[in-house]
Amino acid sequence: MKYLFIDASENSTYTQVGNEKEFKQKTFATDRNFAAKITCICDEILQTAGLAFKDLDLLAVCTGPGSLTGLRVAGAFLRTSAMLTGKPLAGINLFEWSLQTLANQGKTGPVRLVMPTLIDKAFEVRAELPSVAHSQPELIERSETGKEADTYGIRFNSAGIIELTPDPIALHQLIISGKPATANGLQEILNILPMYVIPSQAERKFKEAT
Repeated sequence: MKYLFIDASENSTYTQVGNEKEFKQKTFATDRNFAAKITCICDEILQTAGLAFKDLDLLAVCTGPGSLTGLRVAGAFLRTSAMLTGKPLAGINLFEWSLQTLANQGKTGPVRLVMPTLIDKAFEVRAELPSVAHSQPELIERSETGKEADTYGIRFNSAGIIELTPDPIALHQLIISGKPATANGLQEILNILPMYVIPSQAERKFKEAT
């Protein structure tokens, strides 16, 4: 199975292409130009792997949490590509990816994952490793993130929190295993993203003003 994965949850864009035996990865400095660069990004990472888009068996996208604009652009691009080509689309969130990373490190038992969002909030999930299944994400006060043991911050650290960077090998294992939900057909594909659509600061202020 040959796959293409895009994570646009940050200012930079992470891409990964692989098959059952190996994978290649590349990070692009996109910042605010992601929408204009996404087709070139796909062409470049596929060329690095010696593949063409038609060779792919699966498209995969990070469903967040993270940059709302990046998630929407990546999701719209890959959903449209899946619809036009008939290729299945998988959605992988940062919690699953991080839990697989911890499982690969030999961590077992209950863990708590947190990830900051907006100005004063953070997402929180709980899980029982080595399973990557997790509780429904909840928004908590960011000041509450470091008050429990075995708390890992996804790409984030603070007092009482262990910083965790999702690992490419863990992502590869998730995709090849077929664990992430995969969509086929228009209605299923439309449900892949967005997973964590929450109002931006501008939208919140506009609502408060009206």
